[in-house]
Amino acid sequence: MVRLYLSLAVVVAACGDSPSSVPSSDAPEAVVDAAMPDALDERVDDPCPATTACPVPPSLTRGAGLVAIDRCAFPLAPTTTDYAGTIAALSLKLDRVTMADVVADVNRTADVVSAGQVPGSAPGVKSAFRWNSGDESVAYWIPQGITGSFDGTATGKVGDRKVVLVSWYYDKDSDTGSTVEKGVRIAVVDVTNPADVKYRFALLVEPTGSATAPSYKSVPIHAGGLAWVGDRLYVPQTGTGFRVFDLAHILKVDSLDDRIGFDAASGTFAAHGYQYVIPQVQRISSTHACQSVFSFVAYDRTSTPPSLVTGEYDSATIQGRLYRWPLTESGALQLTKMDRVIPSAAYFMGESHVQGALARNNTWWLSSSRPTGSAGELVRTKESTTSVRLGWNDSPEDLAYDPQRDSVWSLSEGLNARYVFDAARASISP
Repeated sequence: MVRLYLSLAVVVAACGDSPSSVPSSDAPEAVVDAAMPDALDERVDDPCPATTACPVPPSLTRGAGLVAIDRCAFPLAPTTTDYAGTIAALSLKLDRVTMADVVADVNRTADVVSAGQVPGSAPGVKSAFRWNSGDESVAYWIPQGITGSFDGTATGKVGDRKVVLVSWYYDKDSDTGSTVEKGVRIAVVDVTNPADVKYRFALLVEPTGSATAPSYKSVPIHAGGLAWVGDRLYVPQTGTGFRVFDLAHILKVDSLDDRIGFDAASGTFAAHGYQYVIPQVQRISSTHACQSVFSFVAYDRTSTPPSLVTGEYDSATIQGRLYRWPLTESGALQLTKMDRVIPSAAYFMGESHVQGALARNNTWWLSSSRPTGSAGELVRTKESTTSVRLGWNDSPEDLAYDPQRDSVWSLSEGLNARYVFDAARASISP
């Protein structure tokens, strides 16, 4: 990733609202630097023809392992929208803060629970919590994706704090009387002390307007997964690809009104009552006809090069696919000289109802809601190898691996049963 440096001074402040080895920035720089696409010299030769036929699903057997397919059928490409000037302008009008500032400003307290209180049969649970009563019972904000400083920073921490991020999407139809899409909020959770977990929310936004009249809007996507890589937060957009958000340009708004963007009458910026916004810096979308679905995402630092893994939720068949997307040393998706991102691998899963996937040293774990009722299971699998089924939490969602604790983080979405936990990897490994 290259950066365009503009000599623009910023003031940094943080206060509260009402209740691999890719480095991440811990402090604002002395200038406003806006993320830009990769430079040409970081690109690689394109390994694929311009077009490739969509793979036809073979006869698949549940539990028989992954089936490799032609990766060339699934190219992505960045869109041409350049948000750099607008983000720089917003950084002049609003205080730019760091992730450390947000973590220091947590304003909600989670309900810490014991391993035995996590519904389901996940083995080896090491720590767990629920959200506060209001967030447990709210019907129109629903938790989905998970990542953390264990993905995002070389030390696994932000300063001296261990942080988990969880995405929540807004369901307007469940919010009686609402006429607006509020998009996605990110819970920034301080889990440094598992016995005392606190958090607060920031809103994902897409910059709008111009460098002379900047604003932003909400991002109405499902956000079924998260991957924090350096200063980038990757969020899957179900039928499209990735939206990428800039964690080096978190902004503190100057109004807590329940509206979005700049209001000319008051001269202030708001984010539906949230104090902080995280701006979108890039979109990367499918450029093929094979109808890839981006239901979840995880970061795999054990692959060469490190990669993002994504997959497709499919409740009707076992033909959902998995993909591995290579990253550059800076944590950007690897572009070819044809301006494409080509997966380094693609598979049919041979499983249904998959809500999250994690890969480590070519072993894959898939969280599935296939069991009857709200029960979940964890499937451990490889290519052409009989899968192993393990117990897991009820109403399972995304997965993330924490190398510092050698554990797997996951969560559940059920109303009044929203648990976040980490389980020892040894308990789910051969």
